[in-house]
Amino acid sequence: MSTELKRQLFELLERDREFRLSVAGLLGYRDILERLETHDRKFNEILQRLEELGRRSAEHDRKFNEILERLDRHEAHLIEHDRKFNETLERLDRHGVEIKALREDFRTFQRRLDALGARWGLMSEAAFREGMKGIVEKHFGGHVEQWLYHDEQGLVFGFPATVEVDLLIKDKEHILVEIKSHVRRSDVAMLLRKGKLYERVKGAKPKLVLVSPYIEDAAKSDAERLGIEVFAP
Repeated sequence: MSTELKRQLFELLERDREFRLSVAGLLGYRDILERLETHDRKFNEILQRLEELGRRSAEHDRKFNEILERLDRHEAHLIEHDRKFNETLERLDRHGVEIKALREDFRTFQRRLDALGARWGLMSEAAFREGMKGIVEKHFGGHVEQWLYHDEQGLVFGFPATVEVDLLIKDKEHILVEIKSHVRRSDVAMLLRKGKLYERVKGAKPKLVLVSPYIEDAAKSDAERLGIEVFAP
């Protein structure tokens, strides 16, 4: 057999499947080759599926890691919320203690006031305010001073007038305190207008506080609805 003929036969065997199978059939290897080709095809399909599973697994891992990161961030937020919540509870506990002590001093002062009233007549409004300032300073901390401002626009009284109110600044919190022996609904509305004037002038929203041994029910209801803190027996 010539070299050229051999080369042509080898090329046919490589390129022509039917020729290759015919030669294999003559040699008794046709069934084996067909099975091998079927196995190769199935093996390639298995490899493709494994590659697809690998891609899906990588995507699942990525998404799972994202979920873990979100859970970590969420847990950090919860820890921070718990910390702030506990701080708020501690402040409320301290505030409750302060209110309880203030009310007790209030009752003591009222008993003294009643005793003085029975002996010499009722104490004047100015004297009552001066007596209560010490109690307010003790429980709120800081120094109570008088804030005076000439209200040209008449925001408080409806006409230009000088407005005065007790002021206490504690931990950068501005507190306007109205101390009266008897609080009516009009006093609540007046304190609210004073607070609005103070905020306009000073640029700081003040906390409003009413201190009195006697506050009418309607006035107390208005104060609670407007967010004004009331200290009364």
